[in-house]
Amino acid sequence: MRTLFLTVALLAFGPAASACDVCGCSIGGNYFGILPQFHRHFVGIRYSTQSFQSANSRKAAQLGDFHSNEQFQTLDVLGRFYPTRRLQMLVLAPYHDFKREENGISSHSQGLGDVSVLGNYIILDTGDSLRRNWQHTLTLGGGIKLPTGQHALKNSEGELLLANMQPGTGSTDFMLSAAYTLRRGAWGLATDVLGRLNTSNHHDYHFGNRVSGSAKVFYWKSLRRVSFLPNVGVFTDHSDLNRDGNSYVRETGGHITLATMGLDVYAGNFSAGFTFQQPVFQNLGAGAIQANTRWMTTFNYIF
Repeated sequence: MRTLFLTVALLAFGPAASACDVCGCSIGGNYFGILPQFHRHFVGIRYSTQSFQSANSRKAAQLGDFHSNEQFQTLDVLGRFYPTRRLQMLVLAPYHDFKREENGISSHSQGLGDVSVLGNYIILDTGDSLRRNWQHTLTLGGGIKLPTGQHALKNSEGELLLANMQPGTGSTDFMLSAAYTLRRGAWGLATDVLGRLNTSNHHDYHFGNRVSGSAKVFYWKSLRRVSFLPNVGVFTDHSDLNRDGNSYVRETGGHITLATMGLDVYAGNFSAGFTFQQPVFQNLGAGAIQANTRWMTTFNYIF
């Protein structure tokens, strides 16, 4: 079995038209996870969900006085293709469904999000060498997030929905990525880092630049025609403050670190997986936002 690797592709669910000073999902990143068989194409779907509670201040959050609850669900269509042996292209197209309840008033939005395209060049790959006890894979790349999602949705009164309720950001953003995998026998370590440089949208709103990283230990076990890949690790995400024109929006950005645990199953040309994430440290929106547990499930066709 060829070496597996892990890569990150952070996609903001973030605002577009105006700033939401205190709202969930201000730093709620997303990522591909451990992808199936390294040198093969695949297409798949992934469902993910995460939720947040927001307060008016850090002190209110510490007292448990939250005024809103947000739930963000996303269905992604994703794929990996090889134009050449050493160049892999990753594509992700999300569809979002967002719900928010504040002081008994509910709001809801849904729609196509921002499509991302990421190209990785394989710098090092010794995954097929039977003469090596330690096998390595290293990729470097970059990509772009396109403003394909709706970012100016309005409520029934004709007012713009809150920023975090917009499926798209309205900005074109650029990504830089690196991923390294070390494997010995059935055991392996997958690490990665991804940065995103954001531009301003046509409302002169600029979402903070972001950087994320993760590390996972995995174990490969085959039983007849089915293979299992349990994994545990950590994922961390940091975002700078947003800017509205020339002014920084104080209660945006922040940092979150999550413990992750997952299981992927491979059978023939198909794979399925489940990942659970639990926050272990967070400081979001100047301490006014609390992220809850999140999870995702995937199904892929490998060819």
